[in-house]
Amino acid sequence: MSQRKGLNSLVVLLCVLILVPSATAHEQETLNVILVEDEARPGNVTDSAFVEGNNIVFRMRDNTENSSMRVSIDNNQNGNFSDQGDNVSTWLTRTCELDDNGSLADDGCAVSYERNFNSTSQGTYHYQIERKINDSVVDVWQYNITVHPDIHAEPGQPSIGDCFGTNCADDASTETQSDSEWDSRNTLIGVMVFAAFGTVILTLSIRKERLIRSSDSNEEE
Repeated sequence: MSQRKGLNSLVVLLCVLILVPSATAHEQETLNVILVEDEARPGNVTDSAFVEGNNIVFRMRDNTENSSMRVSIDNNQNGNFSDQGDNVSTWLTRTCELDDNGSLADDGCAVSYERNFNSTSQGTYHYQIERKINDSVVDVWQYNITVHPDIHAEPGQPSIGDCFGTNCADDASTETQSDSEWDSRNTLIGVMVFAAFGTVILTLSIRKERLIRSSDSNEEE
């Protein structure tokens, strides 16, 4: 009897868990910017998916002999890329020499540069790529990085830019209603699957208990 109660509790717990709305939290993502001999790829970062909390890694991939590149990000947006508060990398090279232990032979050597845009970094940043051959700067490129706000909208709640009132387009209302119906349908299917699974377990458990009781009764006789 206790086993049956335990299985009942398990099925109820599974059903409750499937019905509880899950919180959506942004996971930190990294965008790679590849530096080649004639440009940065991508150069301008404008995708709305790049939000506060994400990282950018600039990777040096120029195979030109004796070439190096430097990344400078104008954090205060004053047009100067070398202020105290700006991000300025070392001169990046294609490869770095390693010693016998696999460590950098030169601690100052780097092939990439990373910049994290924290939770207060919303806005547009200009950045500069300098390309140097031997000791002479031969190219300078400038691009923009747009960091979008990291918005977590709860299901069924309005988001920034949503339309309100009678003048809103009917298709927007229809799309919202369709998405809601789709989510409800998926939730119902999930609950039905778990309920069916629990029913099968309970049936097998009850059958097993009956067989055990029957066997015990036969032995007593």
